[in-house]
Amino acid sequence: MRVDAVRNRQRIFDEAQRAVRAGEITLTLNELARRSDVGVGTVYRLFPTRRAMLEAVLEDSVRDLSAAATEAEHRPEPVQALVDVLHTALLAALARPGLIDVLITATDETDSLRQAKAELAAVTSRLLGRIRPAPALTGENLLKLLCGLIHAINEHPAGRQPAAIDAYLGILRAGLTSSPAS
Repeated sequence: MRVDAVRNRQRIFDEAQRAVRAGEITLTLNELARRSDVGVGTVYRLFPTRRAMLEAVLEDSVRDLSAAATEAEHRPEPVQALVDVLHTALLAALARPGLIDVLITATDETDSLRQAKAELAAVTSRLLGRIRPAPALTGENLLKLLCGLIHAINEHPAGRQPAAIDAYLGILRAGLTSSPAS
Protein backbone atom coordinates (compact mmCIF):
# COMPACT_ATOMS: atom_id res chain seq x y z
CA MET A 1 0.00 0.00 0.00
CA ARG A 2 1.27 3.47 -0.83
CA VAL A 3 2.53 5.67 1.99
CA ASP A 4 -0.11 8.35 1.32
CA ALA A 5 -2.86 5.71 1.30
CA VAL A 6 -1.71 4.38 4.67
CA ARG A 7 -1.58 7.93 6.02
CA ASN A 8 -5.10 8.67 4.72
CA ARG A 9 -6.50 5.46 6.23
CA GLN A 10 -5.01 6.35 9.60
CA ARG A 11 -6.32 9.94 9.38
CA ILE A 12 -9.82 8.66 8.58
CA PHE A 13 -9.76 6.12 11.40
CA ASP A 14 -8.40 8.67 13.90
CA GLU A 15 -11.10 11.19 12.96
CA ALA A 16 -13.81 8.53 13.20
CA GLN A 17 -12.50 7.51 16.61
CA ARG A 18 -12.42 11.12 17.80
CA ALA A 19 -15.97 11.73 16.62
CA VAL A 20 -17.36 8.56 18.24
CA ARG A 21 -15.59 9.36 21.52
CA ALA A 22 -17.23 12.79 21.40
CA GLY A 23 -20.62 11.10 21.06
CA GLU A 24 -21.06 11.68 17.33
CA ILE A 25 -22.22 8.15 16.57
CA THR A 26 -24.44 9.35 13.72
CA LEU A 27 -21.55 11.03 11.88
CA THR A 28 -22.07 10.61 8.14
CA LEU A 29 -19.30 9.19 6.02
CA ASN A 30 -19.42 12.29 3.83
CA GLU A 31 -18.78 14.45 6.88
CA LEU A 32 -16.01 12.10 7.97
CA ALA A 33 -14.39 12.54 4.54
CA ARG A 34 -14.65 16.34 4.83
CA ARG A 35 -13.11 16.35 8.32
CA SER A 36 -10.37 13.95 7.26
CA ASP A 37 -9.62 16.04 4.18
CA VAL A 38 -9.92 13.06 1.84
CA GLY A 39 -12.28 12.09 -0.93
CA VAL A 40 -15.58 10.42 -0.12
CA GLY A 41 -14.55 7.33 -2.10
CA THR A 42 -11.50 6.92 0.12
CA VAL A 43 -13.73 6.83 3.21
CA TYR A 44 -16.20 4.42 1.61
CA ARG A 45 -13.38 2.02 0.71
CA LEU A 46 -12.36 1.92 4.38
CA PHE A 47 -15.90 1.97 5.82
CA PRO A 48 -18.63 0.87 3.39
CA THR A 49 -21.33 2.01 5.86
CA ARG A 50 -21.63 4.18 8.96
CA ARG A 51 -22.29 1.00 10.94
CA ALA A 52 -19.01 -0.51 9.70
CA MET A 53 -17.24 2.65 10.90
CA LEU A 54 -18.83 2.38 14.34
CA GLU A 55 -17.94 -1.30 14.58
CA ALA A 56 -14.32 -0.67 13.59
CA VAL A 57 -13.92 2.13 16.11
CA LEU A 58 -15.50 0.18 19.00
CA GLU A 59 -14.20 -3.33 18.33
CA ASP A 60 -11.21 -2.78 20.61
CA SER A 61 -13.62 -1.86 23.42
CA VAL A 62 -15.42 -5.18 22.98
CA ARG A 63 -12.08 -7.01 23.00
CA ASP A 64 -11.06 -5.11 26.17
CA LEU A 65 -14.26 -6.30 27.88
CA SER A 66 -13.53 -9.85 26.80
CA ALA A 67 -9.99 -9.60 28.19
CA ALA A 68 -11.33 -8.28 31.52
CA ALA A 69 -13.80 -11.16 31.69
CA THR A 70 -11.09 -13.70 30.83
CA GLU A 71 -8.92 -12.32 33.61
CA ALA A 72 -11.86 -12.53 36.04
CA GLU A 73 -12.32 -16.24 35.25
CA HIS A 74 -9.33 -17.03 37.45
CA ARG A 75 -10.61 -15.19 40.50
CA PRO A 76 -11.76 -17.39 43.39
CA GLU A 77 -15.16 -15.73 44.04
CA PRO A 78 -17.22 -16.14 40.85
CA VAL A 79 -20.11 -13.84 41.76
CA GLN A 80 -17.82 -10.96 42.70
CA ALA A 81 -15.70 -11.60 39.61
CA LEU A 82 -18.79 -11.36 37.40
CA VAL A 83 -20.06 -8.23 39.17
CA ASP A 84 -16.63 -6.62 38.73
CA VAL A 85 -16.68 -7.44 35.01
CA LEU A 86 -20.14 -5.93 34.70
CA HIS A 87 -18.97 -2.83 36.56
CA THR A 88 -16.07 -2.49 34.11
CA ALA A 89 -18.47 -2.99 31.19
CA LEU A 90 -20.90 -0.38 32.48
CA LEU A 91 -18.15 2.20 32.89
CA ALA A 92 -16.81 1.39 29.41
CA ALA A 93 -20.24 1.74 27.83
CA LEU A 94 -20.86 5.07 29.55
CA ALA A 95 -17.46 6.35 28.42
CA ARG A 96 -17.75 5.06 24.83
CA PRO A 97 -20.87 6.26 23.06
CA GLY A 98 -22.15 3.67 20.62
CA LEU A 99 -20.79 0.67 22.51
CA ILE A 100 -24.27 -0.27 23.68
CA ASP A 101 -25.47 -0.31 20.06
CA VAL A 102 -22.55 -2.48 19.01
CA LEU A 103 -23.12 -4.93 21.87
CA ILE A 104 -26.88 -5.30 21.44
CA THR A 105 -27.08 -5.60 17.67
CA ALA A 106 -27.41 -9.18 16.50
CA THR A 107 -26.31 -8.51 12.92
CA ASP A 108 -22.78 -7.23 12.66
CA GLU A 109 -21.23 -6.06 9.42
CA THR A 110 -17.71 -7.21 10.19
CA ASP A 111 -16.58 -10.74 10.92
CA SER A 112 -13.98 -9.51 13.39
CA LEU A 113 -16.61 -7.79 15.56
CA ARG A 114 -18.89 -10.82 15.32
CA GLN A 115 -16.00 -12.95 16.58
CA ALA A 116 -15.15 -10.48 19.38
CA LYS A 117 -18.76 -10.48 20.58
CA ALA A 118 -18.92 -14.29 20.43
CA GLU A 119 -15.77 -14.47 22.56
CA LEU A 120 -17.27 -12.02 25.07
CA ALA A 121 -20.50 -14.05 25.26
CA ALA A 122 -18.50 -17.27 25.71
CA VAL A 123 -16.32 -15.96 28.52
CA THR A 124 -19.30 -14.44 30.35
CA SER A 125 -21.09 -17.79 29.98
CA ARG A 126 -18.09 -19.48 31.58
CA LEU A 127 -18.16 -16.94 34.42
CA LEU A 128 -21.85 -17.62 34.93
CA GLY A 129 -21.15 -21.36 34.86
CA ARG A 130 -18.94 -21.06 37.91
CA ILE A 131 -21.75 -19.63 40.05
CA ARG A 132 -23.63 -22.07 42.31
CA PRO A 133 -26.49 -22.52 42.23
CA ALA A 134 -26.30 -21.81 38.50
CA PRO A 135 -28.25 -18.71 37.45
CA ALA A 136 -30.76 -19.00 34.62
CA LEU A 137 -28.70 -16.72 32.37
CA THR A 138 -26.43 -17.21 29.41
CA GLY A 139 -23.55 -14.95 28.45
CA GLU A 140 -25.58 -13.62 25.53
CA ASN A 141 -28.56 -12.86 27.78
CA LEU A 142 -26.27 -11.23 30.30
CA LEU A 143 -24.98 -8.88 27.59
CA LYS A 144 -28.59 -7.92 26.81
CA LEU A 145 -29.21 -7.31 30.51
CA LEU A 146 -26.07 -5.18 30.58
CA CYS A 147 -27.48 -3.06 27.77
CA GLY A 148 -30.66 -2.54 29.79
CA LEU A 149 -28.58 -1.49 32.80
CA ILE A 150 -26.69 1.00 30.67
CA HIS A 151 -29.95 2.49 29.48
CA ALA A 152 -31.25 2.74 33.06
CA ILE A 153 -28.03 4.33 34.29
CA ASN A 154 -28.08 6.86 31.45
CA GLU A 155 -31.45 8.03 32.75
CA HIS A 156 -29.73 9.35 35.90
CA PRO A 157 -27.89 12.67 36.03
CA ALA A 158 -24.14 12.22 35.54
CA GLY A 159 -23.40 12.90 39.22
CA ARG A 160 -25.74 10.12 40.33
CA GLN A 161 -24.59 7.50 37.83
CA PRO A 162 -21.88 5.94 40.07
CA ALA A 163 -24.46 5.37 42.82
CA ALA A 164 -26.92 3.98 40.26
CA ILE A 165 -24.27 1.55 39.00
CA ASP A 166 -23.64 0.32 42.53
CA ALA A 167 -27.36 -0.01 43.25
CA TYR A 168 -28.18 -1.92 40.06
CA LEU A 169 -25.19 -4.21 40.42
CA GLY A 170 -26.21 -4.86 44.03
CA ILE A 171 -29.64 -5.98 42.84
CA LEU A 172 -28.06 -8.17 40.17
CA ARG A 173 -25.63 -9.65 42.67
CA ALA A 174 -28.50 -10.49 45.03
CA GLY A 175 -30.31 -12.23 42.17
CA LEU A 176 -27.21 -14.24 41.29
CA THR A 177 -26.67 -15.45 44.84
CA SER A 178 -30.25 -16.21 45.86
CA SER A 179 -31.61 -19.73 45.70
CA PRO A 180 -34.13 -20.40 42.93
CA ALA A 181 -37.76 -20.51 44.08
CA SER A 182 -39.17 -23.98 44.64
